[in-house]
Amino acid sequence: MDKTLFKNIINNILDVPVWDVSDNPMALKDFEKKCCFDKDLQPMFTENALQYILKVAIHGTFYEVVDYFDTAILFFAIDDQKYIVGPYAKSGFSDSQMENILIEHGAAISIMPALKLYYTELPILFTDQLQKLLNGIIKTFVQGSVSYDYRRLTGFIKDVNKESDTLYSEEKRYSEIYKRYDAEKRFLSMIRNGDVDNIFSAYKEMADSSKQDKTVKEMQRYYTSGSNIAILRALSRKAAEESGLSVITIDTITQKYVQLSSANLSFDEQTKLMNKMIMELTNAVRAHRLSIGNYSPSIQKLIEYIELHLSKEITLEQLSDTVNLSVSRLSAIFKKETGDTIMNYIAKQRCKKAANLLKETNYPISEISSFVGYTDNNYFVKVFKKVYNTTPSEYRSKK
Repeated sequence: MDKTLFKNIINNILDVPVWDVSDNPMALKDFEKKCCFDKDLQPMFTENALQYILKVAIHGTFYEVVDYFDTAILFFAIDDQKYIVGPYAKSGFSDSQMENILIEHGAAISIMPALKLYYTELPILFTDQLQKLLNGIIKTFVQGSVSYDYRRLTGFIKDVNKESDTLYSEEKRYSEIYKRYDAEKRFLSMIRNGDVDNIFSAYKEMADSSKQDKTVKEMQRYYTSGSNIAILRALSRKAAEESGLSVITIDTITQKYVQLSSANLSFDEQTKLMNKMIMELTNAVRAHRLSIGNYSPSIQKLIEYIELHLSKEITLEQLSDTVNLSVSRLSAIFKKETGDTIMNYIAKQRCKKAANLLKETNYPISEISSFVGYTDNNYFVKVFKKVYNTTPSEYRSKK
């Protein structure tokens, strides 16, 4: 096997370091020097701990070591060759979570900036994704190779007892639970990031990982159970909320599917509804991130307020109260971030909504004018012409 090519392919696909620790006595020392941020908080990333656990690694199993920070490495053996993949992160960086870890272990809070820099330079990888890719690469290089099993190792001990195998005893039983947990994290991350291209593959992996220790009949009861559907819906809502998407938008989407699923539907029908809700939520998050995701929280909140109240009168005073800023301060921040004045932005959004109604419906222009917040139809025509360089009636006839 071409070991250099093997390592390069893993590195290029996953964008993560790959260490050949088979014949190089200095490899583990180099790994600790370059990849271990803190020996007390990452004891399993030290040379001594890795020397021991690599000795008991057997062919056909991926071993994942996760530290207190939720950063990890994965190691495995191919015959007499042993490799370490990592480090990588299991989730996004959380200031509050890291502060709690440092406090809990008596570490200085002053290391937070350096820790954040270390952590955010790592790629985020999920166990199922990593295992699937590595199995595919290994099978390409080693003809007849079977899929590797998975075990997660914790313990976080500084002095490894070389006479005992307690490091593995409990983890052998819990490895499938960890895989399911990681699959759930990946699924929720896809919603949080508005990843419409990968959301269903993540959803399928989560469902498939849950099926490994359940019969089909048990799984049907699990997914059609009202309580479990409610839990999945709540988790999806929370992931969407963490993206910054308005809770009003989230509630509008999910409540529609709550109503539809209240009917006495079959397993397949419930599944289809859940799929539609997940995709609609993820699409809404994506649209949010593309449109206003780069704005400050105050401006995001302001834009959401405008979208929800387009058909009503909106004043600068109402908007300033909404975000708890003075009118002058709010106007300056809005202009700086969007390049437009607040009132011009409102006019454009109203005309955009009116344009959609002109194309898609046969409602009279006066009704559309009122629907988008203009009680004076003549004034609406004037504003619309300024935005689209044509009157509403001309726009409709062209479209």
